[in-house]
Amino acid sequence: MSYQEAAFYFYSGTGNSYRVISWMADAARDGGAAVIVRPIAPAEPAEVGASETDLLAVAMPTHGFTAPWAMLRFVLRLPRCQGTHAVVVATRAGSKIGPFFTPGVEGTATYLVATILAMKGYRVRGAMGVDMPSNWIALHPGLDPATVSGILDRARERTAGFMASILSGRRWFGGWLALLIGLCFFPVSLAYLLVGRLFLAKLFFASDRCTGCGICARYCPNQAIHMRGDRNPRPYWTFRCESCMRCMAYCPVQAVEANHLLAIGVYLAAALLPTTALLAWLAARIPPLAFLMGAPRWILESVYALIILGLWYPLFHMLLSVSWINRFCTRTTLTHYYRRYHEPETTLRDLQEPEGGGDEPLVQ
Repeated sequence: MSYQEAAFYFYSGTGNSYRVISWMADAARDGGAAVIVRPIAPAEPAEVGASETDLLAVAMPTHGFTAPWAMLRFVLRLPRCQGTHAVVVATRAGSKIGPFFTPGVEGTATYLVATILAMKGYRVRGAMGVDMPSNWIALHPGLDPATVSGILDRARERTAGFMASILSGRRWFGGWLALLIGLCFFPVSLAYLLVGRLFLAKLFFASDRCTGCGICARYCPNQAIHMRGDRNPRPYWTFRCESCMRCMAYCPVQAVEANHLLAIGVYLAAALLPTTALLAWLAARIPPLAFLMGAPRWILESVYALIILGLWYPLFHMLLSVSWINRFCTRTTLTHYYRRYHEPETTLRDLQEPEGGGDEPLVQ
């Protein structure tokens, strides 16, 4: 099948999804299509609907066994169309144990986005999950270069096969087992989208290595980081953060950390609260909250933890200006000792302005 115009939109933190969408775009370009590649952050959904694109492709990472909220928000805002072809790709956490490559699980990510596109009039031709190097470096160290190279080679081959099918007029729908797993874990996905991503946002902080350069804030795809402080500005993470890991992966001095002790302490504090008594006291003063009396305890604890963290974080950010407190927080978090990771060939300019633009030097 010959496409005259193809638009490729991506959401990417460390470059995995960008690299996959760039492989897809190259295949379409080789097939004779006029191609545009854009991040979803500056793109206006209306411009997608107003174009004469024959093929719309979207790529994204998997967050909490489903699609990131940023991508869901983007496709939900797309205008209706009349039969434009579409494909959906989700990158997932590939790894390697000994000689064996282990797959990630995209869960409901691809089919959730594909369903939204279909409801808007797109003719979905394919959905695929592809293993890219696991990049949740707030949780685990980055993979070693040899493992990264092996995973990328396999991902490139899989992507080439996917695009060959799409461009020849065939359909490709994979990941049925992953979808089943995602449906089983749907409560986890929902909890992540509603609470988990907000909780994780407030664990990030800048160590004493921070130079105040502002790269993390300037290139955050969610505009979730603000530089605070007059003399020595430091990044401050807001609830807009999606834990995409771009700030941690691309910081030129590796100053971005995640405070694991803070996470444990806040959740323990929430768990120790007299949940029933506190809720009864609140419901007596705010009657609409009475419906929460029947909610499971873990939900209440999660909400309390989020409230505690939201109230504590501004003070925590101020305390980090005290050198010994900053050093203590830095050296007691595992991320300080982890290898960082971003897709080896992807720069910040690729993620922000894939077609080029600007003369400002960026870190690799």
